[in-house]
Amino acid sequence: MERWLFTFFIGAILSLFLPIVPDISQVYICFCFAVIFCLIKRLRSYSGLFFGCAWLLYAGFVYQNIWQVNSLITDDFFGTTLTVKGVIANIPKSLTRKTNKDETTKQVSRFNFVVEEVNQQKLQSKINIRLRWDHKSVKPYHLKKVTKINQGQKWQLMVRVKPAHGFANVGGFSYQTWLRQKELHATGYVKHSAKNKLIAAQPSYRQNLYLQLNELIDSLALTNDLHHFIFALTFGERGKITAEQWQVLQATGTQHLMAISGLHLGLIASGAFGFILMFFSYSPFYLLLSEKGKLWVVKKNSRIVAFVFSSLIALFYAYLAGFSLPTLRALIMMQIFICAKLLGVKLTIIRWLLLSIVCIILISPFSLFSVSFWLSVYAVSLILLVIWRCRKLLLTSGDGKVEKIKAWLLSLMIIQLGLTLFMLPVAALLNHQLPLSALLANIIAVPWMSFTAIPLCLLAVVAMPFSEALAIFFLELSLISLTFIWQWLRYLSSQQWLFIDVNHQTLVVVLIITGLCFISYFLALPKKILVVAVSLTFLFSYVFVNDQQKNDDWQVSVLDVGQGLAVVIERHGQAILYDTGASYPSGFNLAESVIFPYLQYQGLTTLDYLLLSHADNDHAGGLAFIDKKVALNKIIVKHIKYNQPVEDVGRYSFVNMHSCKQGDDFSWQGLTFSVLWPVVIEDKENDNSCVIHISDGKYKVLLTGDIPHKVEKILVANTEIANTEIANQLKADVIVAPHHGSKTSSSTGFIKAVSPEAVIFSAGFMNRWKMPNKAVLKRYHQLNVTPYATAEHGMIRINITEQALEIQSYRLHIKPYWFAN
Repeated sequence: MERWLFTFFIGAILSLFLPIVPDISQVYICFCFAVIFCLIKRLRSYSGLFFGCAWLLYAGFVYQNIWQVNSLITDDFFGTTLTVKGVIANIPKSLTRKTNKDETTKQVSRFNFVVEEVNQQKLQSKINIRLRWDHKSVKPYHLKKVTKINQGQKWQLMVRVKPAHGFANVGGFSYQTWLRQKELHATGYVKHSAKNKLIAAQPSYRQNLYLQLNELIDSLALTNDLHHFIFALTFGERGKITAEQWQVLQATGTQHLMAISGLHLGLIASGAFGFILMFFSYSPFYLLLSEKGKLWVVKKNSRIVAFVFSSLIALFYAYLAGFSLPTLRALIMMQIFICAKLLGVKLTIIRWLLLSIVCIILISPFSLFSVSFWLSVYAVSLILLVIWRCRKLLLTSGDGKVEKIKAWLLSLMIIQLGLTLFMLPVAALLNHQLPLSALLANIIAVPWMSFTAIPLCLLAVVAMPFSEALAIFFLELSLISLTFIWQWLRYLSSQQWLFIDVNHQTLVVVLIITGLCFISYFLALPKKILVVAVSLTFLFSYVFVNDQQKNDDWQVSVLDVGQGLAVVIERHGQAILYDTGASYPSGFNLAESVIFPYLQYQGLTTLDYLLLSHADNDHAGGLAFIDKKVALNKIIVKHIKYNQPVEDVGRYSFVNMHSCKQGDDFSWQGLTFSVLWPVVIEDKENDNSCVIHISDGKYKVLLTGDIPHKVEKILVANTEIANTEIANQLKADVIVAPHHGSKTSSSTGFIKAVSPEAVIFSAGFMNRWKMPNKAVLKRYHQLNVTPYATAEHGMIRINITEQALEIQSYRLHIKPYWFAN
């Protein structure tokens, strides 16, 4: 059975490497092969390979063809105003923002909406969409009058939606993959309309408990924000946790404590199990029984009742958490274990783990997309391996209760220490940083939270319907507990020496050494072989790094930052950044979410130059963040004013600021950067865009900012003068399209003067300006220029060697898998 379960798991994994989801007929053929293999005794155990592959591809086909199932024409569905009816599926996350100078306040709600009807058409299969509702701006004292939306309510809404989509960049978070694993088919927003109306007002029981807890916490008049953690520990709602708190949690590797998972469910279920056993052992009813009666209770009924009760408690906790994916996974694993115990089925550890994984894939196939799924499997496997490796030590205990308690505590410490040590490389892989603080944080935070804050928070929720006073008592105790551990975590997060930045090359070395240590410890590899293997790893990594530094290849990466621009030029392990993407009033910043993770992944801690084309937010909005997080050697701008929350750049300490005007050329790492525009500063920002021509003597790239036709004509006119040097400076193999492909740019004369082989459009997916414009695309097509668009292809990377220029895209070459695109 283990072999079949394992092959099912492998088959599901292999299906992820396909570039597209096959047609349903091919999926059915895969199912047929699985059935045929089942009928052949010798091949039966391998039938799981086809079953696993077919099951995941079937789920992918159903997800991608939801529109066809419901007879919806996507061109009519996306980008138009729709009247939809459905149910709010989760507790809405609400944010309050100040909007403008008249001190009005806007409340923004985000929630998942299960659509049952579109434009009076009943759907055969429900569609899940992620919606944003920006309520009308009101004065702060009118905020309570804003429409309240709750989980479980049925609404009619006027919405505009787009298909599930996200930025696609190396090192960045994949929002599109996240939407898929949540089985969300589209995203959009609610339009202000009188047609928006509440159909069924009754919230869900979970929402009522959440609101009651919110009111209780408000009544405490707290002076700190630690109560945000209570919502995370009880309802799995982490939206209230502040950015500063997340930074501390990530720095200390304790963010897993705020996601209700196996630790939380296992702790609560174990507590419930122990409570029932104690109840049977010490209740007055038990004392009145005869010896035979007591023996019957202890041997049979007490454990059965304890397992059933702990199962129900775990189910209730999972319900409170909204059956989130981490919670659902833990619940499935726990229920399989409990069912095996109740039915008297003997499960080996390996069979239990594999059976749990297969059940998770059957119930929630898109769990495989989730990093947390792999972390869970890795963590559980580590725990089981540590228990197996240290079984002699863990099973050694004295006869007395004190000795047994000591042995139990020692076991927990050993498991926690082993788990934390082997999770450090994974943390480095995900965050491009080796947080040594995680070892010191988790060794204290995990047991402390397990025996204080987590059970106290849940007891408060359980007590709320019966006694608010008792619930408040538990809440106050949990806050005291959280205050203590939070001081420790904040202290660790402030110790910079505990954090080691790692690039992907260093990371490979760390992972190899960790793997060797893992094999040595668990499989008893001889120490001599381990020393030789580690030495060879360091030697090969040293040779590889030196080879990379001597390599004269260079890259130009146009990052996918939506409706904006950010270009990274790299050579010899050094980099230049051209533009920083946008920042928004909500606090979302493309420099933070896209550019900085990319630089971290590439191991770039310093920028030799930061070039700002002009002052518009979509090009310079991330300057403040880049200045704060990345060491800047030189910044080149055309003038000091730009569109940031504060109006002048003078508040930032740019020591080496240089102008960006025609003739301000410079050399860097053997490349020539020629500034072709502006000549003088104009009133319009787009007219001032800093146009830069990059050349290695053979291959050329042109960065144009947002220049309009007027500037293009001037640049073309310069090439018509009898000056071959100026004419050659405008020619390029690849051009980043002016103004994102706007109809006001990319004139035919300009394209002919540049004569590129390829053009890259940096524009937002289904943006309201419909860039790149169809007429512009037609011009490039007529001149045989190959178009690339970040909205369609994700990040575009130009790899330039001595022999050739090659263009790769994230979606087609770097990560060409169906689940990510």
